[in-house]
Amino acid sequence: MAANIQAYLENLQQPWGQIYYDILFEQLQDIKGKRVLDFGSGFGLVANHLAKENQVLAMEPNEEMVALRSQDHPYQQFVGSLDQLASLEDASFDAILCHNVLEYVEDRKVVLKAFTRLLKPGGLLSIVKHNEVGRVLQTVVFENDTQKALDLLAGQNLETHSMGLAQAYDLDRAVEDLALEVKDYQGIRVFYALQDNRFKGQEGWRESMLKMELAVCQESPYRDIAFFQHYRLKRS
Repeated sequence: MAANIQAYLENLQQPWGQIYYDILFEQLQDIKGKRVLDFGSGFGLVANHLAKENQVLAMEPNEEMVALRSQDHPYQQFVGSLDQLASLEDASFDAILCHNVLEYVEDRKVVLKAFTRLLKPGGLLSIVKHNEVGRVLQTVVFENDTQKALDLLAGQNLETHSMGLAQAYDLDRAVEDLALEVKDYQGIRVFYALQDNRFKGQEGWRESMLKMELAVCQESPYRDIAFFQHYRLKRS
């Protein structure tokens, strides 16, 4: 796992890794003056960014990732997972972030129930998840691997480069019977992962691609073919 974590970090430092956060930070810019939980905080990139204008608690089970985390701005860091959530008070957060985490969780319902308990009424749950259409599209176009794409269509889990098997799931079904309502969703990685990486080191690529991604991230059908979808749910 150590080699995988290092490879993951190095990938995030590439232009195609950095632009993901450029897009995400634009989509999170309305979170200000809030108490925020970042569950599955990884290298702390989102927690560190939001800590500029919010009170942030970050939670991550992987000690190696925590040791390498970004911490330019003050935020609280816990090493742990679902067990740590049980120690937190009811209705104690204005916003909870769970980005690219639930694909790797065995019992999503338990985690989502915990989020429901921890969110204040009217609070925001921000979930970034893999989009099955986007996964297949990237596999065919960028990777040129039609057999892998056919396997994904048949229901096989995606083998990620760094984090293991990512299991697709239906968010509407996952939040059934919970006091959580899907309000909106946006696309992330609509275009940029379909391009050959040789273009991505060119001067101005990141800035121009960011404009393109932001221009369509809230529009169908573009958001419906994105590799990632960013859902905003409201606690009733």
